[in-house]
Amino acid sequence: MASTEVEARKRAEDSSGRAANLTAFERRTLELFASGLPRAEIAMVLKRAPKTISNSLTTAKDKLGARTLAEAAVLLTGTVSG
Repeated sequence: MASTEVEARKRAEDSSGRAANLTAFERRTLELFASGLPRAEIAMVLKRAPKTISNSLTTAKDKLGARTLAEAAVLLTGTVSG
């Protein structure tokens, strides 16, 4: 297992409790991002401004302790390829 994957798995374990700190909106926004939707489409689906979506994604990433949005999506969904 690559060291980056090990680190990601460790952060996933550490973040499991942190995911409970996400608001329903932050969780939904990150789930839509994880499914591959771009921010503009997420904004349309959730009927919010694109800046609100960006702010929500950043807050969710920070709450999860992730370095990137991609990592935050992995931490939320619990899927690590490999």
